[in-house]
Amino acid sequence: MKPLVIGVGNPDRGDDGAGPAVVARLELEGVELRRARGEATELLQLFAGRDLVYVVDAVVSGQPPGTLHRLDGAELPPFMRASSSHGLGLAEAVELSRVLGSLPRQLVVLGIEAGSLELGSPMSAPVEQAVETLVRALEKELGSGG
Repeated sequence: MKPLVIGVGNPDRGDDGAGPAVVARLELEGVELRRARGEATELLQLFAGRDLVYVVDAVVSGQPPGTLHRLDGAELPPFMRASSSHGLGLAEAVELSRVLGSLPRQLVVLGIEAGSLELGSPMSAPVEQAVETLVRALEKELGSGG
């Protein structure tokens, strides 16, 4: 099965649209690209039967907006387990996948530190720049076979 890149977030909430923006700008053959709102059940379905999944999402860890984080999805840090703007989100999907035995063999979480998450606000300049950086990095990494 093809590697999967999931862009999680809401483009109408400023920097929360970083994940979908990355997926919209990626141009990769042999890689499945999906956008998701980030609900746990939606992510569970996307994880099922996968060997390699990248999840791109806005995060809030206290770092400056636009900071990039590369995390092992099987061992999410505390800031990723805190309350999500998506309700039951990524952390819960990972735990449920683990319990159900459907966690992808390799789950990579690519976080972009968010600033503003207000409804109707535009994506901030530092996050826009991080989106472009991450797009180039993923195209290089996955374009060479993952």
